[in-house]
Amino acid sequence: MKNTIIRNIILLSILIISLLLCKSCDEFTDVGLPKNQITRDVVFKDDQLAKAAMAGIYRSLEESGFLSGSSSGAQVIWGSYIDELQSYGAATTDASIFYQLSHTASTDKISTVWNTSYTQIYNINAVIEGVENSDQLSTAVKAQLKGEALFLRSILHLYLALTYGAVPYVTTTAYEVNQSIGKISVDEVYLKCRNDLEASLALLPETLPKGSRIYPTKMASYALLARIGYYQSDWGSAKHYCDLVINNPQYQMEVLDKLFLKDSTSSIWQLLPYGAGYNTYQGNVFIIKTAPPSNVALRQDFISEFETGDKRFSSWVAQIKDSQNKTYYYPFKYQQYSSSATTMEYSVILRVEELYLIRAEAMLKMAQYNAAVADINSVRTRAGLNGIANTSDSAFLLNAIIKERRFELFTEFGHRFFDLRHYNLLDDVMQVKKSGWKPNFKLLPLPEKELLLNPNLNPQNNGY
Repeated sequence: MKNTIIRNIILLSILIISLLLCKSCDEFTDVGLPKNQITRDVVFKDDQLAKAAMAGIYRSLEESGFLSGSSSGAQVIWGSYIDELQSYGAATTDASIFYQLSHTASTDKISTVWNTSYTQIYNINAVIEGVENSDQLSTAVKAQLKGEALFLRSILHLYLALTYGAVPYVTTTAYEVNQSIGKISVDEVYLKCRNDLEASLALLPETLPKGSRIYPTKMASYALLARIGYYQSDWGSAKHYCDLVINNPQYQMEVLDKLFLKDSTSSIWQLLPYGAGYNTYQGNVFIIKTAPPSNVALRQDFISEFETGDKRFSSWVAQIKDSQNKTYYYPFKYQQYSSSATTMEYSVILRVEELYLIRAEAMLKMAQYNAAVADINSVRTRAGLNGIANTSDSAFLLNAIIKERRFELFTEFGHRFFDLRHYNLLDDVMQVKKSGWKPNFKLLPLPEKELLLNPNLNPQNNGY
């Protein structure tokens, strides 16, 4: 899709100021070595240099880690891990390791995800500290950068907790703190995520027009707060924050074939591809040009579970045949495989359709059944399906929500994995889908190297 050499050159030039803030490190406990304070002071004396430091963080998020659309991102890892994707690559590839459930605490990818995330968090903390200690940045830039950084720190810690369970919540660049920091519980991580998001609300703009939602806004913080409420079964909070976004007329559910375009009305927060005319990693990773595939494809049992007439199948799933006339299906939410005259697609991280389904569950749990049905049907009818009738059958409605989440959010940053765990269905589903599934696979192991370097990260997750 993208010329790797050119990409790396451009990436280096964008990242250089950000990397002045943080020495690259191989281990999480190395993050936070004392840096040249003169360099940091220079960066945070100038609005444009400070913005460039933040631009480097965004570029890092798009290139690697949980939020990347690349083959190293959460959607490929988690899609292969559970019942969305089948891996066709070599046994040593990341997708195959997770597809085959052959991961261990010493698996390189386990450490890579951990270290990438905490290095990104370190850079985010460096921006927060630089902004707070600067008396020369403009008031507007200080508010903008700190608000964005608080949001980013929250979402990365959220993914770490969803992946590993109890983890450190890192809020400083101080080496003496970070080298021996301990874990906190998942509920404590959620609380700190909430605190960061609530602090961001006083600093971020209300919204941005469609086509330019590449920076966090209040709407993005509301959406993430709603998701945390969903994970914690805090239904009043979840509904409240869903309402704040859904009731904003600038955020509307988008028709299927426009949803992942850069000017989608449903996008709340997107990541910008690295250069003009380039599109997302997702298109390059998922679109299959020749069969059999060399990376991943959708599982056949996933394809067979689509409801007849669901336009998400015709709009978001494509197929290709090999020389033996065998059909392979692949995600086609992002339809640009390579560059185009102008950039057409941005990577969608948060979108309003998820909030309709969160609110539907909140309404169900609060016994507001007709309201739950209305939100479910908003998603179904847009997909060309008949609405369900009003009912107070809680089990039926919950199954309807689970089903809509399955086919609305597939291959989007781990939703299916986290949902199965949220509904206590993970073992029941996966022991049927994969014979090697074990109950301890609900979490990844903590990286073995990190436990050796910092004993305060013990104990290891059960079963590893």
